[in-house]
Formats: sequence, structure tokens, C-alpha cells
Amino acid sequence: MAGGMERAIVHVMRKVPCEGSPTFQAPPMGMGGMQAGMSSGGECLEYELRTKKVSYVVRPHKQVLLMVGEEVTIRLAISDLIVSSPGLPREVKCSVHSMVLLSEAERNERRQQQQQPVILRCYDNGQAVPCPRE
Repeated sequence: MAGGMERAIVHVMRKVPCEGSPTFQAPPMGMGGMQAGMSSGGECLEYELRTKKVSYVVRPHKQVLLMVGEEVTIRLAISDLIVSSPGLPREVKCSVHSMVLLSEAERNERRQQQQQPVILRCYDNGQAVPCPRE
């Protein structure tokens, strides 16, 4: 079953053990390139992508770096999540490790955070200082 396009925000990026994950990992020392397929160790990148209603935890099938806070476009394709972004040369297939429906409270909190102005605080050696205007 394929889904339509939806926007999501990269909420979290973390390194996790690749145990049994169909993702790319760093090669052993002395070998060039990346290894694909089921891995038995090493670390892989895992992302939490949040839409308005769902939080997805995914692992890309190919090495890709998504920036926390970046807006991406996602769509479900059979058992994978397809991620695209202006910063990526092409769409990236990701395996979905979990999908959680966000509660009404989490959605309200997120809405409030988006409506609050960003307050910039600058520090120099632990002391608050006026922020430079750029």
C-alpha cells in the first residue's frame, strides 16, 4: 500500500547499533567504500521524523545525513518510508523501526512551541552579553 506525500521535521538523529539492520555502516579499517546489506555490528544513523500526527523512527538504507530541524517530504511505499529533501540529490529509502501516533497533548505542545518567538541569548565566558545584530 503506497501513501501520499507528507511533510515531516527531522526531530532527532542518533547513532545506534546496526545489529540486523538493512543499512549502510562504516567499513572495517583498511577497506574503502561502504558496505550494504544486513550488518552484524557497527553504528548506523537513525532518525526520528515527526509529522503533525505521527512520529516515525527510521534508518536509511544508504548513507545520508539529515539535519535536525530540517523539513523533509515523506511517503509510505509498501514497507519503507521514502524521504526527499532539497538538500538530497535523490529520494532515500528508509526502513521504519517504529510509528507512534502523537497524543493530542504532544500536538498542542508542538503547536505552542511553533507560535513562540525565538529568543536569542548570547554568552561570552559564561556571562550574558548583547547579541550582535546581523
